[in-house]
Amino acid sequence: DDDDDDDDDNSNNKKIHTAGIQVLNFVVIPSSKTNLPVLGIDLVSLPGGRNLLLLDAQPMVQPNPYEDHWNEWYSQSVLDNKVFPWGGDFPEPVQKYVSKNALWTRLKPTSKDDDDYSFDPISVIQNNVWKVFTTHLDLYIDLLQSLDVQEAQGSNDQAGYLEYRRSTDPAKPMLNSLYGQEWTDQLLDQVLFPPNS
Repeated sequence: DDDDDDDDDNSNNKKIHTAGIQVLNFVVIPSSKTNLPVLGIDLVSLPGGRNLLLLDAQPMVQPNPYEDHWNEWYSQSVLDNKVFPWGGDFPEPVQKYVSKNALWTRLKPTSKDDDDYSFDPISVIQNNVWKVFTTHLDLYIDLLQSLDVQEAQGSNDQAGYLEYRRSTDPAKPMLNSLYGQEWTDQLLDQVLFPPNS
């Protein structure tokens, strides 16, 4: 029966996706001579079906002159959306790098019998996360295209942000345990978050 084959494929697909650690770290770092936000997308899938997601145009200046650019996106896609329950408070050192319109969630597998049923994380990632990601990215590109370059010039805390990510990135302990400190330091220092030149 073809339906049985489809069920087996879906079951195997879930096993593949939940068998290990998977990390997507997508960062757009604008010129350090502007006040533009850093586009940061982190999706971490951990064993046991736990998934963490942060999607944000991370402010590099306070007050954040671009925060309202994502108000409609946030109210339509994130606010009061049961698919994306709030992931919890951020540690104080990172709070200044998170906008009021950040999508921060912890997706976890639950059964339909649970009071806090929050949907199947794999389905949410493949469908809902993709949709909010592409819309958020489109808004970021729109901001860059409509930008008055003169107004965007200025100082920012990008150096502090990059140092924070290199020294205390939340994924650093996990990467250290999986790949060793030398490899992790090279990844964070030279690939993901190099100091401004």
